[in-house]
Amino acid sequence: MGSVVQVRNLTLGEGLPKICIPLTDTDLHSLLRSAQTLQKGPCDLVEWRADFYADFTTTETCLEALQALRQVLGEIPLLFTIRTSEEGGQAAISTEEYESLNHFVIENGLADLVDVELSKGDEVMTRLCTAAHHSGTVKIVASKHDFAKTPPEAEIVESLCKMQDLGADIAKYAVMPNSEPDVLTLLSATIIMKKNHSNTPVITMSMGKLGAISRVCGSLSGSAVTFGTAGHASAPGQLPADILKTFLEHL
Repeated sequence: MGSVVQVRNLTLGEGLPKICIPLTDTDLHSLLRSAQTLQKGPCDLVEWRADFYADFTTTETCLEALQALRQVLGEIPLLFTIRTSEEGGQAAISTEEYESLNHFVIENGLADLVDVELSKGDEVMTRLCTAAHHSGTVKIVASKHDFAKTPPEAEIVESLCKMQDLGADIAKYAVMPNSEPDVLTLLSATIIMKKNHSNTPVITMSMGKLGAISRVCGSLSGSAVTFGTAGHASAPGQLPADILKTFLEHL
């Protein structure tokens, strides 16, 4: 790939795809217990799926969890994600609430990366990217999810390029395959991004059992990160992190 993104001691966009493990716990005790277990297995970065967490929309609650996670994780990079119900997540909040909370997380600097959904609009994406760039440390992962289908190749490429144009540091697209050719469509779009639009790393995945191959072939397609489990999965088709590591090292 062309451009890379440095997050603490981790370089995204070169070498093997990095393994990200999502945490979906609902309370602080369980969240920290899950974070502590990550030290025992393959884990390059951690995603806190805050939309699963109780009272995550309260800034005090969110800050408490981020501070505790930062202490446990040390130098392991942390991705903060509020996945809204429109994109397959648990958060049923307004766009205003969504932007405000993400802006709060960017400002406090405890997360290294913040996920921003493309569906929230160009202006929201631009403002949050600007805030992150002004922070000097936080990176934006722009994202889009389709849990019903796999869009045409050109549409996937167009969306990923739009994320780049709006200022995202990393562009991510997850789709649901309904046939074997759908998986190839996603992989082909990813290769096009690697060859023709490599000014940022990209993350892509074809979800569900049918698309599992897309989670282990990032070295071929150009996807910089793959999501694995060390507990509960946050999306269909995620593989255990230790299995992911074996595939990534041998393919």
